[in-house]
Amino acid sequence: MNLTDPILRHARMRPNATALVEGERTISYATLADRILHTAGHLTALGIRPGDRVGLGLKDDCECVIALLAIARLGALAVQVDWRSRPEEKERIANAFAPKLLLTLSESNIAARCPIVVLDSKWHQAVAAAELPVDMPEDWEIPFALLGTSGTTGLPKFAVATHLHFFLHVCAYLQAMPSTRHYRCLLSLPLYFGAGRLMCLAHLVRGDTVILYPALFTAAEFVDVVTQNKAEVGFVVPSVVRQLLPLASGSESLLPGLELLICGGAPLFADEKLVAVRKLSLNFCEMYGVTPVGPVSVIRPQEIAERPASVGRPFSLVDLEVIDEDDKPVGIDIVGRLRCRGPALTSPVVGVGLGSAADDFRDGWYYPGELASFDSCGYLFIQGRASDVVFRGGAKVFPAEIETVLQAHDAVVDAAVLGRSGSDNEELLVAYVVVCRSVSPGDLLAYCRSRLAPNKVPHEIHIEPDLPRLSSGKLDKRALASKLAQPRSS
Repeated sequence: MNLTDPILRHARMRPNATALVEGERTISYATLADRILHTAGHLTALGIRPGDRVGLGLKDDCECVIALLAIARLGALAVQVDWRSRPEEKERIANAFAPKLLLTLSESNIAARCPIVVLDSKWHQAVAAAELPVDMPEDWEIPFALLGTSGTTGLPKFAVATHLHFFLHVCAYLQAMPSTRHYRCLLSLPLYFGAGRLMCLAHLVRGDTVILYPALFTAAEFVDVVTQNKAEVGFVVPSVVRQLLPLASGSESLLPGLELLICGGAPLFADEKLVAVRKLSLNFCEMYGVTPVGPVSVIRPQEIAERPASVGRPFSLVDLEVIDEDDKPVGIDIVGRLRCRGPALTSPVVGVGLGSAADDFRDGWYYPGELASFDSCGYLFIQGRASDVVFRGGAKVFPAEIETVLQAHDAVVDAAVLGRSGSDNEELLVAYVVVCRSVSPGDLLAYCRSRLAPNKVPHEIHIEPDLPRLSSGKLDKRALASKLAQPRSS
């Protein structure tokens, strides 16, 4: 079976149903299927065969979705190149993976060592005239796409997902859907990122309508677009949640029309989740996932009320363990390293001159580098990354615990804690906070002393206008560490 089969089936059974919406443009499932097959035919004429790599340097629009599905239909491997990146970053990805050709918007925006095909008027004429491909692979084990991490701790790492792997990722994501009816889904995430690509294809596999909206927007625009398009499902990253909350000043939910509002890509603080359910959507949930495995767990509104610090219980096809330094499972409520396995686990890409994920795959498990614990009911609690742990007084200190305490202060809207080398090999805790009203670092330190053990109280607290974050919403630890390394004026 090919990942595009369910989409082509919708075209046969519900040809007039709307598949994609982009501004004033609407594409039915029948038209989408026709464009997929004709694009696959043109790619065949350009020499693309099963197993070939094809670069995608396109915007988050219908053309990118069609090209991605046409590549999948041929059994080729999609290599997505973020069109927002600087030219040298695009070239690095394209040259590392050496696609047979690169689909892009303009020859001038990248200098890759591979043939570049521009999606201009000639391209569209050739697609319309292309013969449909005759032989198309139906093997689940054929590679579908390269999945890249966000690179929060260094260069991005990549894994290869087969059609079967990605279909299982889709199935896990769809477990969050509240019912079996068809939805109008607002996609405001970049297709380059795993969550955006997964959400788009999952809803097309399901037969829903996907509304494509540029990923750069204000919170007010997001609310307007949800309302104007009558969207019923949305996915946002935590930075967007933090922008939306100040708009929800009334007693009613800000987004009452949404039957499901998912937040993912980075952790939310417990109090933010509680407020989001009350102010943004009664159907707010948080999904936790890791790129090589896909969605891992989801916590729903009723569960958030009881365990706001949790990310939920694992999906049925994901096996999780929390282990010690000897890879032995630990007990309930004990923090250890998290590892994952299951049929959705992808394979690492090695030897491409970028970050290598090979060390994260061992003995059939994937190690995402995060610390976690389970409670007695099987709920998962993420405690932060193992690389972020700070040692003070001979004990481990988890920055996430301090960040949660700071976030609970009514003046703090965002917080991050890092370790800095001090004297006698003792690490010092340094906190960076964003505030919504006047408050002094001394007041915040006093607040921490009243709620934390002495070895967990920050040595310094700095008030910042904002914290550096990646477009995925995750804290940019490298940028913050660079800031920490810079001398501060007295």
